[in-house]
Amino acid sequence: MAGQSKHRPAKSGRIARLRLRRSLRPHLSRTQVLLTAIFVLLGFATTAAISGTSANAILSNARQSDLVAVLDDLAGREARLQAEATRLENARQTLLGGNEYQAVTEAKRRANALAQLAGTQKLAGSGIQVTISRNLTATTLLDAIQELRDSGATGIEISDKDLAVRVVANTWFADTETGVSVSGTELHLPIFIRVIGDSSVLAPALRIPGGLVDTVQAGGGKVVITELPDVEINATVPLQMP
Repeated sequence: MAGQSKHRPAKSGRIARLRLRRSLRPHLSRTQVLLTAIFVLLGFATTAAISGTSANAILSNARQSDLVAVLDDLAGREARLQAEATRLENARQTLLGGNEYQAVTEAKRRANALAQLAGTQKLAGSGIQVTISRNLTATTLLDAIQELRDSGATGIEISDKDLAVRVVANTWFADTETGVSVSGTELHLPIFIRVIGDSSVLAPALRIPGGLVDTVQAGGGKVVITELPDVEINATVPLQMP
């Protein structure tokens, strides 16, 4: 009979193993699959909502003047990016035009810019100096460096009273008992950050709600930002030969 044939003894060990695997394999209905997909999507949505809430908590409690400063900072960054995009497009058109002198000039300018980014040459210009005493962590320092880069910094140097380290693309930070480690060089508080760029943009970037000044002062530390017409960055990164 049909009902009895489903439970006939296995004719061999191989058939028995196949039946055992088949019985252990999960059988998901379309409803179960749909519910699983819904729960996964809800998990992603919940995670995104939590991240967004923590990221925006500081801004939601900020004063109107602070929010205006943040908007001004974002508008300034957008303007700088648009200007850089226009300049790069003009340079591309110049190179495509076949003007040899302009092509050489642009190549030299690019080489100089790359040397600045790589930290292989000293720099001098207007900018700011930031002095930090107490309550400085590697995470706070990293956030501050990112803010400075986003604000158009062309050169950054971090130092204590004895040592100085040039900040480049692959610079990393770690906490120590007496300060921070910058790419393996231990620096002791107070820490000094010298930055070359537009001081009217760099200084406000560190004073935004939840930024360097807020974070350090909240833990009892002190931050002093000084705008200077002449800032010298003497620390360099040695060229690495292939």
